[in-house]
Amino acid sequence: MMTMNRQRQSGFSMISLMVGLIISVIVTVGLLSVYRNSIQVTAQATTRTVSDSQLQALLVRTAATVQDAGYGIATPTFGTHIITISGATLSGTRLSGTAAAAGATANAVVWAMLTGTTTQCAGFYAPASGGLMYLSPVNCTDATGWASVAWQSSWVAQQTTSAIQFTIAQQTCAPYGITNTNGSHTLTVSSTNSISAAISSLQCLINIQT
Repeated sequence: MMTMNRQRQSGFSMISLMVGLIISVIVTVGLLSVYRNSIQVTAQATTRTVSDSQLQALLVRTAATVQDAGYGIATPTFGTHIITISGATLSGTRLSGTAAAAGATANAVVWAMLTGTTTQCAGFYAPASGGLMYLSPVNCTDATGWASVAWQSSWVAQQTTSAIQFTIAQQTCAPYGITNTNGSHTLTVSSTNSISAAISSLQCLINIQT
C-alpha cells in the first residue's frame, strides 16, 4: 500500500513538473515576444525622430539660404528679384511651371543677388515625389528669366518624408534680434513629418523691400 502511494506521489510530481515547465516556456516565449516588439517600436521611434530632426534642420537651412535674395541690388522686389514657382518641374537644365502670387504655395523658388559686380540667380526645386535640389548660381538679369536659364542642379536631400513647399507672404518683418531693419516679405519653407504633422521654417527676406 505504501509502495502504491509513493508511485502516485512520484507520478503527481512528474506531472506537476511537466506542467510547470510548459507554463515556464509559454511565459518565456511571451516575454521574449514582448521584448522584441518593444525593441522594434523603440527602433522605429528613434528612426522617425532622427528623420524628423534632419527634415526640420533642412527647412531651416533652406530658408536661411534664400535670405540672400536681393543682396546687393539697389531696389529688390518680389516678383522680379525673387519668385516662387508652382507646379514646377525640372527637365535636364530647364525649369518650367507658373510664377506664383504672394501667399500661394509653390515647389520652387528662384532669386537674384549681386555676387561681386555680377547679378546671379539661384534657387531651390522640390520634386513632388520628395527631396530638394539646389539650383546653382548662374549669371542673369533678374529672377524673371528663370524659365530660360540653363540651371545646374544638385541634390540637397534626395528623400524627405513628404514634399517641400515654399510660400512668400507680404508682411513687414525683421530678423530675430534686429530692430532697426525691416523687410517687406517672409518666406515659409514647409513640409510634414513622419506622423503627418506640419513643420516649417519662417525667414524674413530682409533684402526684399517692396
